[in-house]
Amino acid sequence: MIENNNLISVIDNYLYTNFAVVDEYQKKVYESMNYSLYSGGKRIRPILCILSYSVMSDGADIEKILPYAAAIEMIHTYSLIHDDLPAMDDDDLRRGKPTNHKVFPEAIAILAGDGLLNTAAELLSKNLENYDDMEELKRAIKAMRYIFNASGTGGLIGGQVIDLEENKDMTLDLFENMYKLKTAALIRAAIVSGGIMAGAYDEELASLEEFANCIGIAYQIKDDLIDGEQDKDKNTILKYSTKEELLKRIEDLTRRGKEELKSIDHNTESLENYADFLMNRSV
Repeated sequence: MIENNNLISVIDNYLYTNFAVVDEYQKKVYESMNYSLYSGGKRIRPILCILSYSVMSDGADIEKILPYAAAIEMIHTYSLIHDDLPAMDDDDLRRGKPTNHKVFPEAIAILAGDGLLNTAAELLSKNLENYDDMEELKRAIKAMRYIFNASGTGGLIGGQVIDLEENKDMTLDLFENMYKLKTAALIRAAIVSGGIMAGAYDEELASLEEFANCIGIAYQIKDDLIDGEQDKDKNTILKYSTKEELLKRIEDLTRRGKEELKSIDHNTESLENYADFLMNRSV
């Protein structure tokens, strides 16, 4: 198994290779896309995608899963650009740097997000041409469909709608429902698409899906705990539960997620260890 730090390098190299910058009329929007795509992200979702594929394929060459890992990172980056916009969360900083619309005109930032989403679709659809085996092609199409379903109104976009529409009337349950859509959906897409491409059975995919839901919700609660120390004025889950209760909830969700993996007849240690790493981080 490749170490996680090495996986980041593998993902970054793949993104560099497959993300061309055009030096023409579109140069500005490519610069904007590039600014956010390489702004120091931890590549959590593509790492989960690769780990899931490696687990379910018993360590097969990861070359086959890289387009999916890269596409998910592009979709995640587009969502952050749009999430930071004045019409959404209106944030000035992302990862310690000015947000995209603070560096580029707001309209360019919007188009950069659109461009990253479209580039993800282009990358995966182009990748379909590489399959001669019909079963592999079916898996590739299924994985691609799963990713874009998770990114749509029933997933990522739907979670953002809850965030916008219900911001003043939130409850603990509604927060977790929002997290399941807004955050866990792409984490689920990463883990399940990795399993699909490795040829996992439906029962195994269901276990991976539940693991991802648990980890995704716990991950976002952890994020809110970390951010809550810095911005106490935001309407976060911290207003509806104590820090101790939320830490217990993270622990319970992580344990439940890891229990789901026990039904899988593969060595899932790398996924379990990465889940622990995510929940124990302080930044």
